[in-house]
Amino acid sequence: MRALIINYGVGNLYSISAALRRIGLDVTIENKPDKGYDLIVFPGVGAFSAVSSFILEYKDLLDDLKKSGTSFLGVCLGMQIMFEKGTEGGESKGLGWFNGIVDKIKSNVKLPHIGWDLIFESKKGCELTDGLDKKYVYYVHSYVAYPKDDKYVFMKSKYGIEYPALICDKNVIGTQFHPEKSSNSGKIFLENLKGWLKR
Repeated sequence: MRALIINYGVGNLYSISAALRRIGLDVTIENKPDKGYDLIVFPGVGAFSAVSSFILEYKDLLDDLKKSGTSFLGVCLGMQIMFEKGTEGGESKGLGWFNGIVDKIKSNVKLPHIGWDLIFESKKGCELTDGLDKKYVYYVHSYVAYPKDDKYVFMKSKYGIEYPALICDKNVIGTQFHPEKSSNSGKIFLENLKGWLKR
């Protein structure tokens, strides 16, 4: 199976590429999306506004690939960019694949939120959550998604407020946590991802 990691031009993509290779994926890193891949990955680096201006250049192609059945994984910011809009770096549009806005964690807590935190299943129905309930995962973020409804939210975490930790809709998966930095919990998620891609 072939995976394409989109390089927005910021951050180190080694960790996520190495993690995907460990589950047997043939990984390519490119600065624009393309056809012919089983999985396209939006990594968790950068600011919403900067990634928005980059990713929206390819919105029509990405929408077509999604409709044609290509699978997508968004990690941290990569998940957030799938929502309608974000406020980081000034209000800017996302892909609009999920209804809601991405904004700062609205609670009197230290930001950014860095480190290990508990993840819990908020409802059944997504095989990517298997074995992850009440496990610890790794976070680096100040912003979270505020969805208009919880239809696609299958796991949550709590840091001052409860927020989506894993979203799932057909061929699109998003995690607010970093599976590539989440040790054993990350391995569980990535093995689930491998099985999900083979379905």
